Amino acid sequence: MVKRNGVDMGNYYLVRIWQLKPGCTGTDLEALTTSGYLEMQRWIPGVKHISLMRASGNTSGRYVLTTTFVSYEAYTYWRQVEEEAADYWEHYAAIIMQWEHTCYLVDEYAGEMVVNTSIDDAN
Repeated sequence: MVKRNGVDMGNYYLVRIWQLKPGCTGTDLEALTTSGYLEMQRWIPGVKHISLMRASGNTSGRYVLTTTFVSYEAYTYWRQVEEEAADYWEHYAAIIMQWEHTCYLVDEYAGEMVVNTSIDDAN
């Protein structure tokens, strides 16, 4: 992987903001993420990294889900799988149904990283 300014060139990122639905807990979403959701993402070629972050204060029940892909092409393939897989992967459909029962999508951003630099203490 080529790096420029600390950025793995070629990677493509998807950031989604999720809001818990009334009556659902963060514990539900976090458990679903670490069990079924991560398993599903391992089935799809080109998914490199998944992270889930509880929004600060989390009184609003918001979560930030970041998915890193090896390339834009891997991202577009993942999108296709996401749209079609529920029709032919029963387990995928079950996980997505649980996810959508627990929270709803607030916003989403996709693109290439342009700056990603570690700040080290020189002392």
